[in-house]
Amino acid sequence: MADTDQRNRVVFLGAGRVGKTAILKRFLFNTFSEDYKETVEDLYVRDYNVRGSLIKVDFLDTAGNLTFPAMRRLSISTAHAFVLVYSITSLESFEEVKKLWSQIQEERSNYQELPCVIVGTMMDLENGRQVEKFDTLNWIYSNGFTGGFVEVSAKEDENIEDIFRLLLDQSRGEGGHIGPMSQVLSSRRRSANSLEESEPEKSEEWDSDARNFNRSRSLVRRGSKPKVKRTHRRGKHDCRVS
Repeated sequence: MADTDQRNRVVFLGAGRVGKTAILKRFLFNTFSEDYKETVEDLYVRDYNVRGSLIKVDFLDTAGNLTFPAMRRLSISTAHAFVLVYSITSLESFEEVKKLWSQIQEERSNYQELPCVIVGTMMDLENGRQVEKFDTLNWIYSNGFTGGFVEVSAKEDENIEDIFRLLLDQSRGEGGHIGPMSQVLSSRRRSANSLEESEPEKSEEWDSDARNFNRSRSLVRRGSKPKVKRTHRRGKHDCRVS
């Protein structure tokens, strides 16, 4: 099997300053920083052995502004899975997620077969909440969205793994093969406290690779309807759609 058939790309999309990079760094390296540095485009590549085959998972952290619309279109056209991120403290960032979902529907004819998780970040800033969970759930159901939804805090490392578990829940394909996401999760648990942060690949390298990317393989097969999970925090919003 060709190397391109062994690659799976998870693309993080959302407005600027919503915490896309913070989520990835918390998940991959178990680190968190309050400092903000605008992302142009960073690619983190991880190799996993799945039933004797080498699987590459690309985690693509995209720019939060619209300065590079061509790069955003390319990211959408080559993704195997999407993580759409907004901040619960910013109504504008939630509106951006709605636009991104519409763009995905327009540019990907097979969008119903692709995994997608909507993530509300910054749960630790509950007092500054502008986007209520009910509003997100209402939009999800009214638009027939059947992917996952979860609120997280990268600062407190709360529900971060749930993002990738929701991708795993959607990746059960024919023959019971669940794809590489289980290896992603188990690897994170084994090495979260020992990994040294590695430099992301340069955007130019990814851009060249992406133009030849095989778009036919999908990481996840979507379920027919969202699922509901329960959080363990009392006194907080206690439901989580997945």
